[in-house]
Amino acid sequence: MIKVNPARRADHPLSKSKFSLFNSGIVHAATYRRDQEALRAVRPESLRIDIGWGAEWMGYDKQVSTRTADGHTYDFSEVDEIGAFLNASGIRPYWSYCYVPEPYQPAGGDWRDLAEDDSGWVEMVRRYVEGARERGVTVGYHEVYNEPDLRDERTGEAVFFGGDLDDYLALYRATAPAIRAADPGAPVGGPALASVMGNEHWIPAFLDAVVADDLPLDFFSFHHYGTHSVGTAVDTVLRHLDRRPQLKEVEAHLNEYNSYLVDYPRGGTQDGHHMAAALLSDVARLLAVPGLTKVSWAQFLDSGHGNYSGMVDIDGRPKPVLAAYAFYQNMPTDRCTVQIEGAPEIGALAGVAEGRLCVAVWNRSPRPVSTTVDTGKGDYDTAVLRRIDAEHDGQEAEKPPAERHWTLHLPSGGVALLEMTGSGATAPARPAGAVSRVRHTYSDRTASAWADLEEATTTFRLGTAGDPQAVPVIRADLADCGPELTVRVRMTSQDTAALARSTLSVRVDGPQAAVVLDLRPPFLDEPNVVALAGLGAADGRVRVTVALRDAPPHTFADVALS
Repeated sequence: MIKVNPARRADHPLSKSKFSLFNSGIVHAATYRRDQEALRAVRPESLRIDIGWGAEWMGYDKQVSTRTADGHTYDFSEVDEIGAFLNASGIRPYWSYCYVPEPYQPAGGDWRDLAEDDSGWVEMVRRYVEGARERGVTVGYHEVYNEPDLRDERTGEAVFFGGDLDDYLALYRATAPAIRAADPGAPVGGPALASVMGNEHWIPAFLDAVVADDLPLDFFSFHHYGTHSVGTAVDTVLRHLDRRPQLKEVEAHLNEYNSYLVDYPRGGTQDGHHMAAALLSDVARLLAVPGLTKVSWAQFLDSGHGNYSGMVDIDGRPKPVLAAYAFYQNMPTDRCTVQIEGAPEIGALAGVAEGRLCVAVWNRSPRPVSTTVDTGKGDYDTAVLRRIDAEHDGQEAEKPPAERHWTLHLPSGGVALLEMTGSGATAPARPAGAVSRVRHTYSDRTASAWADLEEATTTFRLGTAGDPQAVPVIRADLADCGPELTVRVRMTSQDTAALARSTLSVRVDGPQAAVVLDLRPPFLDEPNVVALAGLGAADGRVRVTVALRDAPPHTFADVALS
């Protein structure tokens, strides 16, 4: 039995920015254009790509850097083509700058090896970043290299980077400041660590170097494959960050992740319906770790070369996992409680908005399960049910009557995706402006308290969960706002009851002045209006910071900007 209570809110929100995508640089622009409908269906906040300069197996037609008598010439057009396509789709490019073109290799080296003088490679990256906007690309995230720690388990040979830890630290020391100077507004990070558990010593060495040398670091990035040990890897990273209060604003990005260990032959297990259930199960699990800011699923498109882990296959056909991710991305962000009675391998997520309820149910047990879903009180006119199992890939929409009680038969690995709508459903609010960057400030990344920004509606959501003292402060840089910014606040308990205490601080910074709204119960329906001209923000650029203090456990605060 699964009981959904649409009137009772649940920690943590169904964040649309947290679960993004990764793709190998082997996939080129023509394939993205071919599969643009799939990309529109899932609408990730960002797409990370290890762009792979210099590696011949990446298949680029043009040399990114060529040595000349006067220095070097550059051709960034192939990467720019993908970047411009992503920008046009409302997606932030997340570039991992790697590997090594021929002009920067030592004698006898290859695409993994940097010459002792790495200044040419650094200059190449700087030139790319400095000119990207003029060439029509706004990069969302800049990452210095990819998996520099990875070694072949049998031979010990370098997989992607021929240097050692000290070599990588030297490279980061040179490259990160160059990127910051070229693009001051975009996040910079690294090291894209391949193995947290195998190479944990890289983490303190890297973080201590950042602190000692005052290097730019907006996110610490790492990779992990496999559900069963991901919690240990994430906890390890968060503990190392929390030990360094100087890095309280550094985010943790798990920017390559898959529920399955690395073994993705064409037609393998990852191509079937079990992967859809695994993704949803991991989404539920990782939502409960708010100190982990971003998870990039590996991969979005099959790349070939022995790797067929995509949501879309090598010929452009969607796999079952795509339907599960698309459904999650389109669920209402406000999460409601789900009570599950039965096998522990049965899971569910539910999101609710005015006149709309979405429920995802999955079965990860080795046997089929029949269960009843009670969707709770609600006035719904229509229902759409999608199934993912051996016979269904989640693309076909069944339209049964909108009932409160549903009997679902889920085979092993089966998924049911249910959406119900009523006459009260409304179109989402328009955003107050374009979000250029979001930042978090953490006091304890391992706490359950959370903060999230829904960019599509510029709605901040904050919650105390079980750790009221550790709610992250969240702020966003906005552009293209109108002459006024309207701030509407809602703060409730889990059961939407009014609160007797708490303080919600909303600060709006312009170039010349700031306004601070310290809001306390009772929260009135009247909006708070901030005139941007008085802040020197006639151009519509402001920074909004939201902080929740002195609130009881399981407080839910929403700050909507319009």
